Amino acid sequence: MPIHEHRAPARDAILLLAALTLLTPTLAHAATAPTVVELERVRPKREHYPTLRFLKENRDFIRARFDLMREKLVAGKGSAEAIDPRYLAYSRMLGEIRADGDSVALAARSRSGLDLLTSITQLGQLEAELDLMDRKLAQQRERLGVLQADFTGRQKTELIVVVSGYPKAAGLDELAVTPEDAAPLVLALTPEQRETLRTGGVVQVFHGFVEPRVQSLALRITGEQWPGGDSAFVRLDPPRDRITMLRLHLAPLDTRGAASIEATTWLHDEQLGAREH
Repeated sequence: MPIHEHRAPARDAILLLAALTLLTPTLAHAATAPTVVELERVRPKREHYPTLRFLKENRDFIRARFDLMREKLVAGKGSAEAIDPRYLAYSRMLGEIRADGDSVALAARSRSGLDLLTSITQLGQLEAELDLMDRKLAQQRERLGVLQADFTGRQKTELIVVVSGYPKAAGLDELAVTPEDAAPLVLALTPEQRETLRTGGVVQVFHGFVEPRVQSLALRITGEQWPGGDSAFVRLDPPRDRITMLRLHLAPLDTRGAASIEATTWLHDEQLGAREH
């Protein structure tokens, strides 16, 4: 999943302009009304795929099996030894057994073929069943094509995270947003960014592609009241091929910590497919 890095502090003016330009049309043309998202102290449980859970639970066992596959040097003699004649006899016996089995199977197929040929009705039923199987296989291929297009097609689902407001009741030094299965995006507030937030501006934290599924974003703040940091989680469900906007309003931030941040989400009016054309 691609993740955009923060811009350098020297480009804060450009960042402010870009963020205001991005947010203004979005607020004016949102397809859905903004929705307040509840922040949770504990990360919501997400059902994992059984295969991944099995690999995780049996990690040590699988690694041990891989270790057995490594090449090891052993001491031994390179001279050839005589093969026990019994082993050769066993091989011949197995060959005869397989040959006898093939003969019996061939005779059985011949008898079943003769039985089918004696009845025209049975042949017609067999042809109808074969046609039905062909139709079912064609339908299955169509379904597999749809699934392949959904899971291997171009990813167009986007998420934009912006920050607004500045806490009056508590000092804030740093805000980190961590999407699932990604590195944290740390926003260390500079004096220019603090002034931007105090005067009603916004700062963009993240803009990139995400998976269209239910997921949790971890929020972590650091400040004079939280020297060790304080965390909360936002649960989102970005729809496929749409732009999901998430605004983190910091003005309500108080002694309750990260859970007091006001999170609002909405869908952008413009669909990505129409925008590309």
